[in-house]
Amino acid sequence: MTLVDTHCHLHFDAFDADRDAAIQRALAAGVRYLVNVGTDLETNVQAYELAKKYDFMSHTTGFHPHSAHEVDERSLTQLESQIAAQKPVAIGEIGLDYFKSEADPETQKNVFRKILGLAKEFNLPVIVHSRNAFDDTLRILREEGQGKIRGVMHCFSYDESAMEQLLSLGFLVSFTGNVTYKNAGALLQVAKKAPLGRFLLETDSPYLAPQSVRGKRNEPAYLADAARFLAEQRGEDLKKFARATTETAAKFFGVSIR
Repeated sequence: MTLVDTHCHLHFDAFDADRDAAIQRALAAGVRYLVNVGTDLETNVQAYELAKKYDFMSHTTGFHPHSAHEVDERSLTQLESQIAAQKPVAIGEIGLDYFKSEADPETQKNVFRKILGLAKEFNLPVIVHSRNAFDDTLRILREEGQGKIRGVMHCFSYDESAMEQLLSLGFLVSFTGNVTYKNAGALLQVAKKAPLGRFLLETDSPYLAPQSVRGKRNEPAYLADAARFLAEQRGEDLKKFARATTETAAKFFGVSIR
């Protein structure tokens, strides 16, 4: 079985004590490729520096909506320079969060639009964070993308109608360990209906450990638990399921996965 963790934060300090060991555990579990996701100017650099050390790891560059209130023209120029110099496989994570961000919605929307402009400029896909903000997220993706932006909504948490609208834009959705939770009935039903080849798998580690290790720090190795669970729930052969999600990830990020 070969899997891809399409969204992790191995550069975060939660992994300072055992980062290399966590990476080796991922490989041993069949997670053969990792995408390390930046969230601001500092972590973009950290994600980039870590990914340089491994031929089975890539990085992304972005501004999380939690940091939108800290974004100004200077930091956007710095972000553009990072993209040009560091060659990320995607722009992200970016988006809207009306649940937890300190930034007001208008600030978030303004920053989101500007970074989508950079994605078009550099012809890179986007990794979108959206929480309690689906309608605004979808509208901005339609207005700014105009069919020219590829992307994935990571840690998808909306209903089947929202998924269908995203898929109609050519976007993918991505599922995390939270589909395994005992209270994830509605989300699990959505994940069971997602067309194979149109979704990705991720851990979002160190967050959202699957039910089997819930309460612990999440790490890429635990993607295997979520993959087994979801394949079983969908009634699909695990190897076929893993192969399809890996091929979708390789195509989306434009990377080669052994």
